[in-house]
Parts: sequence; C-alpha cells; structure tokens
Amino acid sequence: MYRDEDDLQLLAEVAGVLDQVVMDAGLSSGSYLLLRSLARHPDGRPMTALAEEFGAEPDEIAAAAKALSVAGLVDVEGAGVVATAVGRQAVEEIDARGNEAIREYVLERPHSATIYGLMASMQAGRFTVEDLIEFLMEDEDPDDA
Repeated sequence: MYRDEDDLQLLAEVAGVLDQVVMDAGLSSGSYLLLRSLARHPDGRPMTALAEEFGAEPDEIAAAAKALSVAGLVDVEGAGVVATAVGRQAVEEIDARGNEAIREYVLERPHSATIYGLMASMQAGRFTVEDLIEFLMEDEDPDDA
C-alpha cells in the first residue's frame, strides 16, 4: 500500500497519541497489544501462539503476561493466558479514550485532504484504534516503496 510522507507523519503522530493514552492507563505499548489480543480470545491463548503472533520469544510473552497478571488483567494458566473481566474492561476503556484522543488531536491539525478523509472516517465509525493498530502492523509491500 502506498503511503505518502504526509500520511506517514500523521499516522506516527496519531500512534503517539494512542501511546500516551496507553501509558496513562499504566501499560506499555507491548503489554497493551498483548492484552488486546487476549481480550479478543475469551478462551485464552497459548504463549507459543502469542509469541508467534507478536514475533517475540515465549520468555518475553511470559514476562509480559506475568506483569499483566500481577495487575489483575490476565490469568496465567499453565502454558496459556486468559484476559480477566478487568482486563477486557481495561481494553474497552483504553480503546474508547484512544478513539476520543485521536479525534481531538486530528481536529487540531491543519485540514489537508488526508485529515478531512480521516475525520470523515472517524465520525462514521470507520476508523478506530483497531484500524490504526492494524494499519501500523501491516507489512508494506516492498514493490510499493
């Protein structure tokens, strides 16, 4: 997917807004992404699957899961991890605050065509924290660079 420099700059700024919301909630970006993944799988996930999903070592996932467990956001069960009700609620609240913070941030920017398009999508509910994370995590096609 082609992304011009202005779009990349805006996405980096928007990602920074989300990072601040996540930090204000007491999480790192990595622990938030792990918790989000777990919140979408009510039956939990094996640590090996999480490691594969995030391109991390199982020990790294185990350490992050332990920190989330101490905070009461997940339960570690054998070689698996399950988001608690508190953890799922935290993800919902962070996503809601993130969506609002992104909207506020974008409204303060000079209104380019990209900003107008992003705002229209956000107001219609078609661009959310979920979309931002998916967009940032997708691999760019080297042929598009």
